[in-house]
Amino acid sequence: MSNGHPIVPVSKPWETLGSILGFNNADEEFWWKCTAPVLGKFLVKAEYTTEQQFTYLSWYHRFILPSLGERPEQGKPRKWRAQVTPGASPFQPSWNLQGNKSTVRFTVEPIGRNVGSREDVFNQLAAIDLMRKLKTTMPDIQDDWFYHCVKQLYVPKDVINMMLLAQGPPQGPKPPTCFVAFDLLKDKIESKAYFFPHMQARLLAVNQGDLVIQTVRGLNGDGIDMNPSLDAFEEYLNSGGPLTHGQIEMLAIDNVDKKRARAKIYVNSFNNTFNKIKDIYTMGGRIKDAAILKSLDALADVWKLLFNLPETGFEDMELPNIMHPRSGFVTGFEFKTGEALPTTKIYFPMWHYAKTDQQLTDALSAFFSKQGWNDRAKSYSNDVSEIFMESEMPYSPGTHQYLSFSAKAKSGLYLTMYYSPTIPHLSTRHVPSPEGEGHPMELLGPPKGPLPVGFRVMQTIWPALRMVVPGQVGSVLDTLE
Repeated sequence: MSNGHPIVPVSKPWETLGSILGFNNADEEFWWKCTAPVLGKFLVKAEYTTEQQFTYLSWYHRFILPSLGERPEQGKPRKWRAQVTPGASPFQPSWNLQGNKSTVRFTVEPIGRNVGSREDVFNQLAAIDLMRKLKTTMPDIQDDWFYHCVKQLYVPKDVINMMLLAQGPPQGPKPPTCFVAFDLLKDKIESKAYFFPHMQARLLAVNQGDLVIQTVRGLNGDGIDMNPSLDAFEEYLNSGGPLTHGQIEMLAIDNVDKKRARAKIYVNSFNNTFNKIKDIYTMGGRIKDAAILKSLDALADVWKLLFNLPETGFEDMELPNIMHPRSGFVTGFEFKTGEALPTTKIYFPMWHYAKTDQQLTDALSAFFSKQGWNDRAKSYSNDVSEIFMESEMPYSPGTHQYLSFSAKAKSGLYLTMYYSPTIPHLSTRHVPSPEGEGHPMELLGPPKGPLPVGFRVMQTIWPALRMVVPGQVGSVLDTLE
C-alpha cells in the first residue's frame, strides 16, 4: 500500500506491447513470449532509455516475429532446424562491450513457411523476404552487397530442379543458408547478413573457401577495392600456417554504405593452444596494428580464465579435443576498402569447454574486473541470471555460446557475448560432447564425398531437358536478374 492506495505493478515494455499490438497468429505469439522478454531485459541491462526500449521492441514485433517460422509443438517434427544457436532457436541475442559502451545485438535465422518443400528446399526465401520488408521502412539499409552474395552463394533454380528430378527433395539435416543480424545502436539500427557456401560449393564441385573469396572480390568496383587485404589473407592461408582455404566456413557483409561496409570471412580452426590462436590473431605476425598488439595481454588473461589455466607455462598447453563440429575456434577476418591488411576477431566456443554457465559468468566477471570494468564485473552474473531465468545455469552449460575478442584503435578492447536461449518444445540444455582423437572439422558442412551419379548425369543433359520437364520450381533469383 502507498498512501492508502494499492500499488499497481508496472508492466514491462514487452508486456505492454504484446497486449496492445496483438499477434497475427499463434506462431508469432509464441515467439514473442519466448524472445521479447530476453531482448527487452538486455535493453534494460544495457541502459537503453524507456523510449528506446519501446521503439526497438515495436520494430522487432513488426518485422522480426514473422520471420521466425512456425512455433515448435510437442511431437510435431520440425520442417527446418535452425542452426544459428546450438539449441535450435532461430533467435540469438548478443551483448557487445567496448569499455563503458554497451550495445545490444541479435541475429535471426529467417525461416520460410514453405521451407523444406519443393518451393524452398534450402530455406533461401525467408531472408530475402525479410530484407525486402526492411528496405521499405529503413532506407539506410544498403542491399547491393546482400543480393550479390545471394546470386553467388544461393543454390540456383536449375540445380534445384535437377535435384528434384533426380532424387526429390533432399532428406536429413541441411546446412544453413543465411542469417540476418542487427545492431541496436542508441540512435539507429544497422544490419548485417551471413551466408553459408556449403551447398553451392558442393553442387559446383569447388572449394568453398575459393568460392567465398571470389564472392568478396566481386564486391570490388565503384570506388571499392579490398584486393590488397584479400591478397594478404590468401598469402597467409597459403603460407603453411594453421589455416587453409578449406577451413573457410562463412561470409558476412554489412548492409550499410559501401564506403564504410566490411566483408567478413570466418575460418574454423581446431588449433587449441594459446600460441596457435595468437598466431592466427596476428596473421603470423603480419598484423602490427597497435591496438591488436596491445590486446595480447588481455587475450592471454581471458584464455587463462575461461580455460582455468595456470598463470605461467600455459602458452602451449593444448585444450581437450572435443569431438563436435562447433567446438573449434573461429576467426573473423574483416576486409574494408583502402586497408592493406584485414583486421581479426577471435570467437571462443565457450559452451564446449565449461562445465556450467556459472563457471563462465565467474570467469567473465573476473576478466571484466581485470580490465577495470568494475560495474559490469559486479553485475554480470546477476544480469545474465535475470535475463534468461535458466534454473540449470549453475549446473550445466548452454546459455553462453561464443565470446568474440578483438581490439580497435578508437574503442580499445571489443568484446561480444553470444547466447543461446532455451525454447520450449525445441531446445534443451547442452549435453557435453566427448573428448577424443580425430578431426571435428570433418563433421562440418554438407555430406562429404562425390554427388550421386544420377545427379552428375542430370547436370550433363539438363540443357536439353529443362525445356520439357514439367513441374519445375521458379526461383526468387528470377526477380533479381
